[in-house]
Amino acid sequence: MSNAEVDVTAGAPNLESYKDNGDGTVTDNVTGLSWQQSVPTTTYVREAAVAYCAGLSLAGHTNWRLPSYVELFSVVDPGAFSPSVDAAVFPSTPSDYFWSSTPFAAASGSAWAVDFTSGDPSGLVVSLANYVRCVR
Repeated sequence: MSNAEVDVTAGAPNLESYKDNGDGTVTDNVTGLSWQQSVPTTTYVREAAVAYCAGLSLAGHTNWRLPSYVELFSVVDPGAFSPSVDAAVFPSTPSDYFWSSTPFAAASGSAWAVDFTSGDPSGLVVSLANYVRCVR
């Protein structure tokens, strides 16, 4: 997983490193994942978020998907706040919840989401509308 400068200074490995591909995507140089750089302004219930990513055609690729909780959390920058992401790499990221594909085992009908205001994870009811950032 990528780590912010403050964490690496404290001894964590893998300083976050991204490449802006210039085509609406960003590659995480630590994980090798490609991310949708800008997100839609529309929010989605989780089922619609899954469908949105599955139907996305971006930068010549159609194999986009909703990220797992761990993948989504890997782009959180704990040194940043509101949004808790590298805003130079992921501009216009809303300070709000984003869906993951990972079910929240503690509550039926819920899934993990990450709040990009603070970087905190949460289990949310899948019928709530939240943002989405696709990965491949």
